[in-house]
Amino acid sequence: MGDYRDLPGAPPPGAALVEAASLDATGVLALEIDSGDGAFPVLLVKGTGGPAAFVNLCPHRDLPLTYRSSAVLSADATLVRCSNHDAAFRIDDGHGVDGLAQGCALDVIPITIDADGMIRVDDPGRAIA
Repeated sequence: MGDYRDLPGAPPPGAALVEAASLDATGVLALEIDSGDGAFPVLLVKGTGGPAAFVNLCPHRDLPLTYRSSAVLSADATLVRCSNHDAAFRIDDGHGVDGLAQGCALDVIPITIDADGMIRVDDPGRAIA
């Protein structure tokens, strides 16, 4: 697992991603954020512990996890499954747990939901209360 901030175009802390209500319908939303350095692929998922965000790139092929399908959330909302080769990653920390995902991880993007219901990139160094 790398630091998403090391990738070109990574959105800075505070960057708005989307309204949290946008995740209610399917629990998955793939989007691209442009912070001025080009499009940055983000995957938002609504897991059992709430929303989580990852760089939308499979660590094996550099293809979006949603390349073949947006149906990447497991039925129990605990895993993200790559639509290319079914590798599974835990939503709570991005670590690979099944298939080709074992031994690697997704790049986690820390997020927070503000008072207006907007999902924003959080400061990775901020202490969680």
